[in-house]
Amino acid sequence: MLDEKGRLFGRVNVIDLAVVLVIVLLAAAYLYREKGSTSVTAAPSTVRLKVVCYNAYPGVADSLHVGDQLVAGGALVPVYIKDIRVRPANNATVRADGTMLLTTNPFRQDIDLVLEGKSTAVGPAEITLGGQKVRAGIEDYVLKTRLVELKAAIVAVEVEP
Repeated sequence: MLDEKGRLFGRVNVIDLAVVLVIVLLAAAYLYREKGSTSVTAAPSTVRLKVVCYNAYPGVADSLHVGDQLVAGGALVPVYIKDIRVRPANNATVRADGTMLLTTNPFRQDIDLVLEGKSTAVGPAEITLGGQKVRAGIEDYVLKTRLVELKAAIVAVEVEP
């Protein structure tokens, strides 16, 4: 079976065969893991997000309205703005002695929003709303309407069946 060069049946190197088998097993394990994590609910769930758009330019909030529908992938998605609150942007500054000083930036605004939508992509490991995976603490959520696009941080996620 093995010749003097370590080839199986004179054609396949045993080490090469072992490497190929490991790669195939790793690929199969990855695909199996991905397949198992995609189970989602069939019935739509209402997902509510609280997000903050930090350091927005003044006037941007004037283009956001309660009832605006979000956009993803060039199409409207079933996610709507339910509440908007605008406040002066906070900035933390380090003093010479190393302590922090919290000040407000008169040239920027923080925009607090409540978003709500229906999603059938609520699984045991993740929630997808409007084409984006959502979790509290994500700081690069893209809030995009027909008129506005802002980077936001997700502060809270609530799911209702």
